[in-house]
Amino acid sequence: MPETPTTADFRDQVVVVTGAGRGLGRRYALDFAAAGAFVVVHARRADAAREVVAEIGHRGGHAVPVVADARDGAAIVAGALAEGGRIDALVVNAGAVRDRSFGRMTADEWHEVVDVHLGGAYAVTAAAWPHLCTQRYGRIVLTTSGAGMHGNFGQANYAAAKAGIIALAKTLAIEGARFGIGVNAVAPMAHTGMTDGVFDDDLRAGLPAESVSPFVLALAHPACTRGGAVLETGGGWAAELRWERAAGVRFDTGTLTPAAVLADLERLGDFTTGSTHPATTADCLDVALGR
Repeated sequence: MPETPTTADFRDQVVVVTGAGRGLGRRYALDFAAAGAFVVVHARRADAAREVVAEIGHRGGHAVPVVADARDGAAIVAGALAEGGRIDALVVNAGAVRDRSFGRMTADEWHEVVDVHLGGAYAVTAAAWPHLCTQRYGRIVLTTSGAGMHGNFGQANYAAAKAGIIALAKTLAIEGARFGIGVNAVAPMAHTGMTDGVFDDDLRAGLPAESVSPFVLALAHPACTRGGAVLETGGGWAAELRWERAAGVRFDTGTLTPAAVLADLERLGDFTTGSTHPATTADCLDVALGR
């Protein structure tokens, strides 16, 4: 076990933060720089990226802007390597919402949100992956949401993308472990421009971006040994989320019919006794076979 650090020091670390022009991404960039990192500040708008870089510079930190669409992972990573020479940590934060009930949602609204969140996470991570594998070290923090776990009215596009990011993080954690790459996901709850229209005064006051950032920095730190975790956090509180499986019902295959399933449908969702916490696809196969 590595020794637990007394400070979260990021000196000599190059950290890329996507969507860092405002909101949570801006907060992450400022805090990484304050901890000593050389921060690559990605934003879609040049003025937003440069403002954050200037703010970091005024505080004595070091940062450079990279301007690109969140889905252009190759451009983001190329800019980061050109300016920083390496990438030690990647925080994928860029996102957008186009909220509308599913029956009224257009194909463009669906594709744009899924492409920015899930497609953007894929694109920038795929571009950085060969570099991280070659150097045999890296930390990746992807951004999901409670909507990806539970769904949310008017956010079918956003929720679907965020659920995909959970699966992406868990798969990359498995594949990256042998290369020293730690991959986790964070589900932040914070008052930002994206949530301002749906948060009431209590939520705005109780969920500042500053209370999420320390958890993201911890997941991106060299001392973090977790992989495949989904960390829900807001207001200074955090907890890891995991899957739970009900005890289930084993039917007699000789008499198994749709009617038999309907008769016991409620019991399939009974979590009161005998529930388990599957963690791998092998766990799924084992329980199906009664092993």
